[in-house]
Amino acid sequence: MGGQVTFGSPRVRKINDKEVRSSGQFVLYWMTSTRRYHYNAALERAIDISVSLNKPLLVIECISVRHEWSSERVLTFVAQGMVDNISTFDDHGITYIPWIENHIDSGDGMLKKLSSKACSIVIDDYPTYLPRWVMDRASLSSEVSVEAVDSNGILPMNYADKAHKTAYSFRKHVQRSLHSALSTFPSENPMDGIKSDLTIKKSELSKLVKELELEFTPLEWIWRVAEGGEVAKKAMAPLNIDHEVFPVESVRGGHYEAVSRLGNFIEKRLANYSEGRNDPDNPAVSGLSPWLHFGHISSFRIVRAVMDKEEWTYDSVCIEDTGKGHRSGWWGLSESAESFMDQIITWRELGFNFANFRRDHNTLDSIPSWAMKTLDEHRNDQRVSYTFEEIEGAKTDDEVWNSAQRQLLRTGHMHNYLRMLWGKRILEWSPDPETAADWMIRINDRWALDGRDPNSYTGIFWVLGRHDRAWGPERPIFGKIRYMSSANTKKKLKLERYISRWAEDAPIPKSPPW
Repeated sequence: MGGQVTFGSPRVRKINDKEVRSSGQFVLYWMTSTRRYHYNAALERAIDISVSLNKPLLVIECISVRHEWSSERVLTFVAQGMVDNISTFDDHGITYIPWIENHIDSGDGMLKKLSSKACSIVIDDYPTYLPRWVMDRASLSSEVSVEAVDSNGILPMNYADKAHKTAYSFRKHVQRSLHSALSTFPSENPMDGIKSDLTIKKSELSKLVKELELEFTPLEWIWRVAEGGEVAKKAMAPLNIDHEVFPVESVRGGHYEAVSRLGNFIEKRLANYSEGRNDPDNPAVSGLSPWLHFGHISSFRIVRAVMDKEEWTYDSVCIEDTGKGHRSGWWGLSESAESFMDQIITWRELGFNFANFRRDHNTLDSIPSWAMKTLDEHRNDQRVSYTFEEIEGAKTDDEVWNSAQRQLLRTGHMHNYLRMLWGKRILEWSPDPETAADWMIRINDRWALDGRDPNSYTGIFWVLGRHDRAWGPERPIFGKIRYMSSANTKKKLKLERYISRWAEDAPIPKSPPW
């Protein structure tokens, strides 16, 4: 399973009309979303180019503090991943530089400078928010060939030729495409079998930095941010970022933490996933969405771990059902493993598919016409209204909802099932659908560690009817949009301990149950 990621791979696309400059000094991999060494298709492609040109490789992992939702929470999590990468890339003989873009030095400015000396540039292919903006800018500002490489999911995004409107439609696409997609997996270790020395000599790197007048982030400062606590807060204090969104001390970013959590999930939670995933007290979920969002772990590794645990091969699938979109039974796995695979492949990659084809994926224009029509028809319905500040601060009269919101504020995460209720109630309390969408995005992108992600926008706009169907009976405010209530949720789930854990005066748990 898997193969070398070369130019002909469906994961690789050229995004400008510039040529490779064989006389350049190095190949540059500008790392924006796939923030890891292992199972990294972009890194594998960059290595392939370096070897073919007999040139060293320079990897720069960058994070901006200039974007709208930059915060202590985001920066600490990313810095912790950078610290892991420093040692991992060094162990494998690749020159790696972590760089935190401040309000003075812009990323596109540095990228343009480096392109003047590079042979070729590789960048992560990501369909939304800042990484997409950076990718688009790179295609315009770079002086040499730029290739965007997709490490996002099991299926390459360009396997699809349209934005799928339902999970059922996308599931059929998954089933038809999986066999071919398995051959596009990047290697666990992209340097396996590579005998070339790809490092840039320190003297040459120093000369490059001086010649281009580059200023990289001091490693000592990154280590202080990654340490967390008061040391990190002091280090970040001068930055113009959101200091109210504090780091989550009980959660550490980075590859090693993600792999540890994956092992715990496979051994202790996977078997109970189908039954226990909606248990708010001890959910049988992986809890890996923040690490997936920041690229600290790949879905390739996660899916492969499930396959290995279940001793799965492609011969296990129900061939006669291929392409029919059945939610269970096709994989030939246990019930819990089938349920998990449907979540991490079908539902997760549906978000990437939709964002890749629809630039309006994070706007109300992305919902189907029936949903917009029914919301319009109920636009003037009487409703209980809260201000944005009351909602963001968990100051409503709904204690179930307040508990979910407090969990988000304190940990950067929200219980999966309650996240659906969270959105439905915001729709119910907002002045109109446009405001509801805006408030959900503002809260989620600001506070959630896995915010600013295709799946964040999938969840938010599912609340408003995307990837869903019309439901009855027709209700005030919702119209034919699927309805959820806290009262019904309390009947369905045991929430007493959850509400107690996230009470207003309750301390932040030292080890959140996700």
